[in-house]
Amino acid sequence: MSLINKLKGLHSEGIISMHVPGHKNNTIGKLADIIKPVYDLTEIPGLDDLHDPAEILKELNDKMSLKREGYYAQAMVNGTTNGIISSIYALNETVSHFYIVGEAHKSVYHGVSLVNASYSIISIEELYKVKVKNTCVIFTSPSYTGTLVKNIGEHINFIRNNKAFSIIDAAHGAHLSITENFKESLLTSEADAVIESYHKMLPALTMASVLFTKDLDLHQRIMHYINQFETSSPSYLVLASIEYAQEFYNNYDDTVFFRKRTVLINHLKEHGVKVVEPDDPGKLMLTSSKGPYNLERSLRDEGIYSEMVTEEGVLWCLPLWHEDDSYPFKELLDKITKLTPAADNTAEIKNIAVLEGKICLENIVPYPPGVPLVLKGNVITSGDIKRIKHYQVNHVKIEGIDYNINYYMNEAEL
Repeated sequence: MSLINKLKGLHSEGIISMHVPGHKNNTIGKLADIIKPVYDLTEIPGLDDLHDPAEILKELNDKMSLKREGYYAQAMVNGTTNGIISSIYALNETVSHFYIVGEAHKSVYHGVSLVNASYSIISIEELYKVKVKNTCVIFTSPSYTGTLVKNIGEHINFIRNNKAFSIIDAAHGAHLSITENFKESLLTSEADAVIESYHKMLPALTMASVLFTKDLDLHQRIMHYINQFETSSPSYLVLASIEYAQEFYNNYDDTVFFRKRTVLINHLKEHGVKVVEPDDPGKLMLTSSKGPYNLERSLRDEGIYSEMVTEEGVLWCLPLWHEDDSYPFKELLDKITKLTPAADNTAEIKNIAVLEGKICLENIVPYPPGVPLVLKGNVITSGDIKRIKHYQVNHVKIEGIDYNINYYMNEAEL
């Protein structure tokens, strides 16, 4: 049982989580008091049908819709990816084109590819220069690293006034508006569809997500596809964790969070770690004089596991600290005090020279964050090759690279 042994080993080592999910190894909230294996049931009488909720699961969805007046809500157990792809399928029946604003998660590209949709990647500034009517505009906000699209409500209003639709991938924003000291939830934008991953920052199980839609007809159309793509055996443990996370959200007091956040930031700076504070107060980007990749290994050597590392920095997803949480905050500070530069550990890189100038046959995606570096159908440039090598040297997993290499190596041998 290698996986079970690995999980047990990590738990026994007392590793400290600065990554998702938001329950932080069951130290934020009291999820373990609610979620128990004996509750892992199926669709017996009284537990309703997730694909046609009429009783207890309809009540759950109705509770979720109270998060923002005017939205319909649907709890999902297949993650935000399910909601994004289903929304794209539903809107593809209506629109003639999709605009993807800025960097998007691979699930967005998978969605438009699956429906063979026409799409363009644009900036916010270009949004006001293109023909928007009869299209769907897809935003990602907040980004993986906590950056929010500025004035998004104005952009959504512009899109609606031009008879177009909008989707927001808000996977990393389920905790926003949890108090007045956090940035506004993306639900305040009034977008047509907003999808949130409750497990990212709130105390919920991985794969716990919620779809919010403004219009009942669109909601039902999206549900048509969710019911096709989502598992027909939904996890009641995940669903229960969504309900618990919403209760946590509704009753949260941020006093402890902001006090500990300030202490942590000052402590990091005192020990040579540079800190950048993104728009989302629940995220921090870190680096040091040795660079982010060395810092991430140094943290891991001390048993502190980060969400991801890129050239931009080491991403930390902060716990939503609260009264009576069991998060090992003192241990975290102690481990930061002991940080020393990690030993050089350059990875062996694959020979990718054969790919330069070739057409990308499978999206090349550093993961995390899951934002494609080269999209299928695009030419792989020398700049792309340089970035891929840089990722490889620093042990970053890259999806799709083997497929492209194997294809062109076999072609070269013919």
